[in-house]
Amino acid sequence: MHDTEGGRALWAAYGIDASEPGLLKERRAAYAETVGRSADTVLDWEEQAVHELALRLLSAFYAGAPTPAQLPIPHGGYLLSSLEVVCVIQDRRFVESRQARTVISLVDGAPHFTYGTYSPTELSQIEGGTLALSKRMPGGVLHRIDFPEPLRRGQMHRFSFREKVPEAEPEPVGDQDFSGQSFESPTLRYRVLVHFIGDQPVVVWGYDKLTRIERPGEPNDGILLKPIDGRVSAEFADLYGGLCAGVAWRWT
Repeated sequence: MHDTEGGRALWAAYGIDASEPGLLKERRAAYAETVGRSADTVLDWEEQAVHELALRLLSAFYAGAPTPAQLPIPHGGYLLSSLEVVCVIQDRRFVESRQARTVISLVDGAPHFTYGTYSPTELSQIEGGTLALSKRMPGGVLHRIDFPEPLRRGQMHRFSFREKVPEAEPEPVGDQDFSGQSFESPTLRYRVLVHFIGDQPVVVWGYDKLTRIERPGEPNDGILLKPIDGRVSAEFADLYGGLCAGVAWRWT
């Protein structure tokens, strides 16, 4: 905090070194007189420091984050405030999902968000951005969503889309499946709802912070879930480091 004028102003505002704390207004006026600036200017410095500290704390909240004073920049330069997914499974096959993300940019000028999937999918009904690229790769498909304007550092933005499997390339059917995500960008909250139409699984469970090799784990190791009217939901928090979370099920 002592490395910037805003940090020093905020330090004084909290009265950390003051023998007689007094009121915030009095501490601010005393510091303003010391540095030869107006109280309004000092207040602006304090607010800038609060904004900066909030970004640092948000980006460093997750386990495994570096502890030095430098701001850690997660993969992609974003912190996800929330991810909400509704997934439709019909006759044991993935049909579509609807996804909404609220991101906070940790860099200036973030122009887009790249979403990857391991199976061929198509995006539509995009809100909060435009689909600029869908590129097939050996391991799946990358979709790039461009924002209306590049995001400023600390700016929050929400966007959503519908994801479908092409009718010509239906998902294979197996005895077990899952709806989940891997979290390269740290995410504060992830909520997933799965709607089963037709066949119903015999067991459903939630898995949290597993590696790709481990996922989706075993029912007894996760959180057992009971579908109601063919729907089941789960919520997860503090996701990071490429680990995976979601809902899994078995048909037999």
